Amino acid sequence: MGLQEKKAINAIKEQYFGDYQKELNEVVGKELPIEINWETFDLNSIKFIPSVCLQRTVDAFKKVCSDQDGKEAVQESINRIEVNNIEEANAGELKSLSLANGTFLINACYGGHHSGFFTDTDMKGYLESNL
Repeated sequence: MGLQEKKAINAIKEQYFGDYQKELNEVVGKELPIEINWETFDLNSIKFIPSVCLQRTVDAFKKVCSDQDGKEAVQESINRIEVNNIEEANAGELKSLSLANGTFLINACYGGHHSGFFTDTDMKGYLESNL
C-alpha cells in the first residue's frame, strides 16, 4: 500500500468513518464495529467507501432495525461487520454476503461496475432471510 492509499484511508477515517459507526450503533442499539480490511482496497475503490460501502451498509441496517423484532435479531446475532474489497474481474459473480459466528461478512468490489457491490436492499433482504 502506497502513500496515496494511506492518505486516502486516513482522510476517510477522519472525515466519515466515526460518524457512520456512531449512526450504525444508534440504529442497532449496541456497539457493532465495522471492520474494513483496508489492504484489500486500491486507490480507486477507497474513494467509494463512504458512499457505496458505509452508507449502503448503514441504510440496510436502518431498514432491518426499523422495528423491535429486527433490532433484537441484529443485537442477538451480529457482533461485527467485516468488509473486504474483491477484484473487479467477475465481481458480479464472486461478490458474497455471509453471516456466521456473529460476523456479517461483505465481499464486494467497490471500485468497479455496480454489479460488483450490494445495494442496501440486497443486504436487507439477505439479513432478514438469515437472522
